[in-house]
Amino acid sequence: MDLLEKCRAYMRADEARDVGLYPYYPTFQGPVEGGQAILDGAEVCMLGSNNYRALSVNPQVIGAAQDAIALYGTSATGSRLLNGNLDLHEELEADLAGFFGYEAALVFATGYMTNLGVVSALAGRGDQVYLDEKAHASLIDGARLAKASGAMMRWFGHNDPDDLARQLAAAPTQSILVATDGVFSMEGDLAPVAELVAVCEEYGATLLVDDAHGVGVFGHGRGVIEQAGMQGRVPLMTLTFSKSLASQGGAVLADAKTVDFLRHTCRPQIFSAGLSPADTAAAHAALREIRRRAGRIPDALAAAEHLRRALDALGYNVAGSASPVIPVRFPDQLAMLSAQRILVDHGVYTNAVLPPACEGYQLRIACTDAHTPGVLEAAIGVFAALREDLLPRYRQVA
Repeated sequence: MDLLEKCRAYMRADEARDVGLYPYYPTFQGPVEGGQAILDGAEVCMLGSNNYRALSVNPQVIGAAQDAIALYGTSATGSRLLNGNLDLHEELEADLAGFFGYEAALVFATGYMTNLGVVSALAGRGDQVYLDEKAHASLIDGARLAKASGAMMRWFGHNDPDDLARQLAAAPTQSILVATDGVFSMEGDLAPVAELVAVCEEYGATLLVDDAHGVGVFGHGRGVIEQAGMQGRVPLMTLTFSKSLASQGGAVLADAKTVDFLRHTCRPQIFSAGLSPADTAAAHAALREIRRRAGRIPDALAAAEHLRRALDALGYNVAGSASPVIPVRFPDQLAMLSAQRILVDHGVYTNAVLPPACEGYQLRIACTDAHTPGVLEAAIGVFAALREDLLPRYRQVA
């Protein structure tokens, strides 16, 4: 059969387009500023962005990116291993390591490649990888690559240290990597880091926490490891620059020998061009701003708590989140896509998420420091006005 026949037979996107409910690849014009964005020429309240600290439009962050372009040009133009390693990269790595309390850091071109590369480089023949069953796709794909190299790949129940302990107790004596999100990007709940640390220490496993959505928000900006009081006890931490750090790229933090190993063996690192000067400088400026704000509780958390309570009071199915991420669950795909379209038509943008990215069907809301009470009340007003259109579906399912 022609390899591309599966592409010609793919109809799911066309079916949504045909009924006017296709929600993906929306075209935004300009930046997200003040919690607002321009979508197809119309202003909407942006409730989908991961820009938790609202730093993507911060003057210092923008200025740092502009200065880097003026001095270094637009690209590193080569892999860091050979000719694309900049002093900007090394300065950012030193500052990341110092801020998060690790010996060393290694910057990657994307957050996805960070997890893909770290897991696949560290685990191979004779090793085992245990993943939280709701771990991010980048961790899963890294584990799949490790499996292709001979590692065993296992799952443990979501945020269930007891299940992990039962499995590790029965596992053969091998080197073991346990990987989890710090804040789960679709559910918005936090990993039980302290309990996972205890299990891993008991059974000699190495814990990796991907704190893409926790950095900048929890633990005085240092994320969920600091929030749990586990600094110094999590051997591997990964993060992305595309959330609170308002840029592009990612990094792993670990002891110096592990980082040096990854520098020379991690294929997504050594076969990719170095992170661009602008992205590197922007991430570094955002990190400095997060450090400066370390004594302040992020407004994003208060905004999310206010919105979560309001939606719950209106009868919407929100549950479980303790972060800026709020899942609003629907009984089926049609109800979710219809709700997303109606909300956009009324000036509120949310993310429509389908399985397998999450369990069931949901609109994913994310709050930021830019969501002032006025912005939130306007959005809540829209949810209230649409309540009678949406809630009967919940009652029918119940």
